[in-house]
Amino acid sequence: MAVDYGSRARIAAASSLVLVAADAAAQPAAIPSAPSQPSANPAAADLPAPAAATPALLWQDVTSLGVTCLVHTADGIATGALHDRLCAAVTAQAAKGAPVPVTAAALGGAALAPGRVTLLVQASVEDVRGAGVVALTIRPFRNAAEAGQLFGAPPRVVAADDLPALERAVAGLLAATLPWQAAVGSHARPLPAGRPRR
Repeated sequence: MAVDYGSRARIAAASSLVLVAADAAAQPAAIPSAPSQPSANPAAADLPAPAAATPALLWQDVTSLGVTCLVHTADGIATGALHDRLCAAVTAQAAKGAPVPVTAAALGGAALAPGRVTLLVQASVEDVRGAGVVALTIRPFRNAAEAGQLFGAPPRVVAADDLPALERAVAGLLAATLPWQAAVGSHARPLPAGRPRR
């Protein structure tokens, strides 16, 4: 049966459309890309800086600060030159910027007086490879039910005969203990006011 040229052209065109449609169906669909997220929250810069920490209740209504030292050696409790140097260094450093009187005193009734915080300065002298080494801690104590403090500043270790190193260790411990010397004074905090009376 004869077929004219017009019919052949129409058949060829239809075949081409079918092939194009089949090829398009075989291609995977394009996945739209997710919109880009900003690298940072623009409002973060407007957030206020965190407030400075409030001093513990230990320091509320404080009227005086005492310094009591205890030095342990292989021979027992020492009361000689190292004890005196240590107490003098702590008392002098604690008095810098102090809003209350600072005095050295033996452990006893004065440490239990109302309104008084006592710095318990404890040192242990050990012999390490033939040289004296001092492990030093300072912890505040107050005779009040709500003034307990579980942990103090971490201990420092210095050579027993190195007075400048001992003074630096004392300054570091007090900066982590006293509100008015916190962070070497850059973030020093005043003592908290007493509770309002009813």
